[in-house]
Amino acid sequence: MYENMRRLVSMAAFAVIALGALAGKPVKAFFTVTPKMSCANCEAKIKKNLRYEKGIKSIVTSLDDQIVTITYDDEKTNPQNIIKGFKKIGYTAVIADEKAAADCKKSKKSDCKGKQCPDTKKK
Repeated sequence: MYENMRRLVSMAAFAVIALGALAGKPVKAFFTVTPKMSCANCEAKIKKNLRYEKGIKSIVTSLDDQIVTITYDDEKTNPQNIIKGFKKIGYTAVIADEKAAADCKKSKKSDCKGKQCPDTKKK
């Protein structure tokens, strides 16, 4: 009996590890939104609602930089589906490239705060 229980627990642990290895790799995407986030309530609305979108692992918002960073499972969703999720809650999202988002976050310039970074505007 004890041996069977040990074997069952070992098989369950192996299954969990195997399933974890099969999961898609986490990918980060950076977005700017319209209307712009102007307060903590805007950030909360985005975080509260987008966390239910399939495949989203984490959401980080920045009022100062006006960037929403989303980590997602690339086998369950993609940036286009995330943009649709933003639309459901009343925002228009645009993909910002990683370099522009990083430059904006590092910038001390006042023209970057509360505005869309120059390199992230939709072309």
